[in-house]
Amino acid sequence: MLVAIALGQLLGCAPGPAPVPTPTPAFASEEEAFAAAEEVYRAYFDALSARARGDSEPDPQEFLTSLALESDIEAQRSLREWGLRASGEARILSFRGTEASIGEPTAKVEGMVCIDVSEFRVVDAGGIDVTPPDRGDVVAQLVEFSGDGDNLLIAHEDSADGETC
Repeated sequence: MLVAIALGQLLGCAPGPAPVPTPTPAFASEEEAFAAAEEVYRAYFDALSARARGDSEPDPQEFLTSLALESDIEAQRSLREWGLRASGEARILSFRGTEASIGEPTAKVEGMVCIDVSEFRVVDAGGIDVTPPDRGDVVAQLVEFSGDGDNLLIAHEDSADGETC
C-alpha cells in the first residue's frame, strides 16, 4: 500500500508532455492582411515605374515569388529580345482586397487592382507604339499574395477578365 501511495505521488509530480506551440497567424485580421497586400503592391508598382524610367533600383522582382517571379523574368527577357520598352506612366486607381486566408503562419491574400494605363505605351526600338489597340484605358488585375506578416510577396498576377473598375 505504501508503494502505491508513493508511486501515485511520484507520478502526480512528474512533468507532463511539453506543450506544442500554436502557430501564430500571419495577420490578426482580414483588414490587416488587405492593408499589407496593398502596401506591397504599391511598392511593387513604384518599382515597376522606376524600371520603366530606366532606374535599376528598387528591383520589382524583390516583391515577387513563384509564378509571378518566373513570369517577370520571362517577360523581361522577351522585351529585350524583341527590342520593346515601356513608355509613359501608369497609376493605381484602387486596390480592393477580395479574399484572405490568414489563420496559418503563411497567409494567402487576393486582391483586385484597377490601373489607369491611358498614358502608358509599349514602343519598339524605333519608337513606334505597339500597344494593343483594343486595350482599354483602365485595366483590372487579380493579384495573389503569399507570405507572413513580415514578408508578403506577389505570387501571381493576371488580367481580371470580366471585372470592371
